[in-house]
Amino acid sequence: MLGIVARMDLGSGLQAQTLALCKMLRPDKVLLIDSTPFNKAEQHPELYDGFNVDKVMGFLTKDQYYQWMNGLTHILSAECFYNDYLVNHTMSLGIKTYLQPNAEFYSHAVTPPTKFLMPSHWHLNEFKERYGDRVEYLPPPLFPNEFKKAREANFKRSGKRFLHIVGKLASKDRNGTLSLLEALKHTDKDFELVIKSQYELPPEYQTDDKRVTYDIRNVEEQQDLYTDFDAMILPRRYGGLCLPVNEALVSGLPVIMTDISPQNQVLPKEWLVQSNILDSLQTRILLDVHTADAKKLAEKIDWLCSLNSLNLWKTKAFEIGMTYAADSLRDKYKEVMA
Repeated sequence: MLGIVARMDLGSGLQAQTLALCKMLRPDKVLLIDSTPFNKAEQHPELYDGFNVDKVMGFLTKDQYYQWMNGLTHILSAECFYNDYLVNHTMSLGIKTYLQPNAEFYSHAVTPPTKFLMPSHWHLNEFKERYGDRVEYLPPPLFPNEFKKAREANFKRSGKRFLHIVGKLASKDRNGTLSLLEALKHTDKDFELVIKSQYELPPEYQTDDKRVTYDIRNVEEQQDLYTDFDAMILPRRYGGLCLPVNEALVSGLPVIMTDISPQNQVLPKEWLVQSNILDSLQTRILLDVHTADAKKLAEKIDWLCSLNSLNLWKTKAFEIGMTYAADSLRDKYKEVMA
């Protein structure tokens, strides 16, 4: 029997990730974490209607864990288990544990799970060096039909309308918004750039460039973020799982990114931009923070604008995006978690 620890704070990466895992694997039990103590976010338990659900507030207590784990043989979570005791105790009872970690937040001081299901190629080799055959590359699943409307609209387009997603600002300008604004100074091509954020951005993230518009509206469906565009520009400054990239790909959008891991292990070289190390960031591990070369990024934008049609690259984007399709991943998950 499988149990999945999931999130219900609509709009967060962990919520999207764990809901997708539930939809693909159909667990026997779901433990919903109310993240209000962590982020004060609005909670949406109705996302898990139809599942056998228990809810807890914040981190798990031992009693909550004991009650929920009864009868389970496998437990899957993303980023953490919300109680380090869980892994120690479940393994002593013969229950298998699986974690889809974010490398920057994982503490190697805790007991490792039965398997790490790495969500991207970022730090994959380092985990394999440390944990050997406990480590598998298994990205979170997507459901391509949920992005069909966006994909159809994007393939019908022939303009130069580009998307940049900020989401929520992360440390050191993770999505490279400032790099992109700097690159705009080095291109005079005619295009539209839409910068989407979950809230109004601070002054340093604003520009008076007439080609740029800002969009902070909530969307009704996730695919609405990616509808009616020709490409996405996301010069990320450091790696890790980036669900918007996967979602953009399955929406038929080529994604211009920095030439760093994990994207340089997935995307065509034509989409990648030279970058330089700008800074460092101390998380659970020390990260290099990169910045796209502004002139090289501008040249990549000029290249997009020079193409008569982007449909060839949109087709390539969709092909890459389909490698994240639930139908392509389901059997592999079941095999690894046997």
